[in-house]
Amino acid sequence: MEKRPVSLTVIAWLLIVFSVLGLISMIYMTTTAAGMEKLAEMHMSPKYTEVSNVISVIVGLVSAYGILKGQPWSRVLYVAWGIISFIVGLYMSPMKLPLVGGLVILVIFSIFLFSSAANVWFQARGLMLRRETMPG
Repeated sequence: MEKRPVSLTVIAWLLIVFSVLGLISMIYMTTTAAGMEKLAEMHMSPKYTEVSNVISVIVGLVSAYGILKGQPWSRVLYVAWGIISFIVGLYMSPMKLPLVGGLVILVIFSIFLFSSAANVWFQARGLMLRRETMPG
């Protein structure tokens, strides 16, 4: 098996860190008065926001695990959920500027996740969800 590119290791660990920070943020939002006020400003119910955040944490951790293990579905999952989250965030969030930062991160990570070095690590090209079988 090929050696995992450093860029993918960094991305996976950043996803883990972002997921943990997201979990901490969600706990803060749901347990403090200031956090509950922010949740009330959202264009969706607080429960929906909480569920969405939990799903994002799970997707981030599962994607990171898959990236570290060289599973092609993990990069497709990350990018698909990132796009869905961005679109929902545009509707849901009263503050749009932080979404731009998230979009920039999604684009940069996607470039690395679908690079030729990543294709070798994942043994897949494009949006393939499974590894290519080796001839022979």
